[in-house]
Amino acid sequence: MNTTEILVLGFGLVLTILNIVERIILFRDKAKQPHLQHETRISALEVEVRDLNDKLTDDSERISDLEEGTKVLMKSISALLSHGIDGNNTDEMKAAKNELNNYLYNRH
Repeated sequence: MNTTEILVLGFGLVLTILNIVERIILFRDKAKQPHLQHETRISALEVEVRDLNDKLTDDSERISDLEEGTKVLMKSISALLSHGIDGNNTDEMKAAKNELNNYLYNRH
């Protein structure tokens, strides 16, 4: 074998090894790709779940406030009806008025 053949064989061997390394790297990257896609999707879903939990908490607090207001209004209406029917229950009317005022002044 002469020097030229040895050089050609050497370059061929180096190119073959580089090609094999490149194929291994490409295979490894393709194998990781679904995992990375899943991680991205999971991260997006976690952000969405946090956002929904925040909204649910806000809505729950708002509904609780509305329920409290409805209770106060129902007591006030009941006191008005009792007073309208028989003209009595002025103490109940005063208590309902105070409760309604406290609710209106202290709500957020």
